[in-house]
Amino acid sequence: MSIKPGDFVIATSGRDMGKCFVVLSVENQFVYLCNGKNRKVDTPKKKKIKHIEYQDRANDKVCQALEKNELTDKAVRRAISEFQGYITAESN
Repeated sequence: MSIKPGDFVIATSGRDMGKCFVVLSVENQFVYLCNGKNRKVDTPKKKKIKHIEYQDRANDKVCQALEKNELTDKAVRRAISEFQGYITAESN
C-alpha cells in the first residue's frame, strides 16, 4: 500500500505515537503530516514512512482543498474528528 497525500495515518513511533494525522505530501521515504492542533498545515511534521500506519483515505472535501492548496487547520481537525467518530461507532 502506497501512502498518498490526503490519507489518514496513525503514528506508530515517537511522542505522537497513536495519534491520527493527514498526509500533506510524500517525498522519498518521508511524509509530511498535520493534525490541525499541534501540527499545523503551515508547519507539518516530517516523519519516515516506516513509522506510520495507513488507515483510510480522507474525505473528498479535504482532498480537493489539498489539491488546490487551500487546506485549513479547521478542515483537518473536522475531518480527523469525523474519521475517529466513524472508527469508534464502527467498532461498537
